[in-house]
Amino acid sequence: MPLVAKRPYAATRDGADGDPGGTPRGMEPFVLLALAGGPVHGYELAQTIASAGFRRAAEDPSLLYKLLRALESEGFATSTWADGEGGPPRRLYTLTPAGEDYLHARAADLRRQAQRIATFTERYQAWTRRARRRPRKSAADKPVEGGS
Repeated sequence: MPLVAKRPYAATRDGADGDPGGTPRGMEPFVLLALAGGPVHGYELAQTIASAGFRRAAEDPSLLYKLLRALESEGFATSTWADGEGGPPRRLYTLTPAGEDYLHARAADLRRQAQRIATFTERYQAWTRRARRRPRKSAADKPVEGGS
């Protein structure tokens, strides 16, 4: 499998997950996976991504379309125009072989992240169990200076 360069990551000014251009990077692997299922229209894709917990994809489709344009410019997706079945023409998006490689790389990253999260959760739960067993010190428990 060829080595796929990772896209740069930076938190946005408001602390949300994404790149400086405002594209939510967190939904990227979900978009790639949806594209892997075959050609899909943008609206259909927005509904699929929203059902995975990314409601903003349906509420503000510009976020999704910005991501799709970025994936196209990087060679991870392609689009073609298709008849809109009684409406205007619509774009059909498809994953490219390079996009499939990138999907595999993102999935591997997510598996590693899931393991780190599981480790954190186990350690946190152990810590909270220990913390519940010991009495909490309050301000009333501290000795008063100069007191008898």
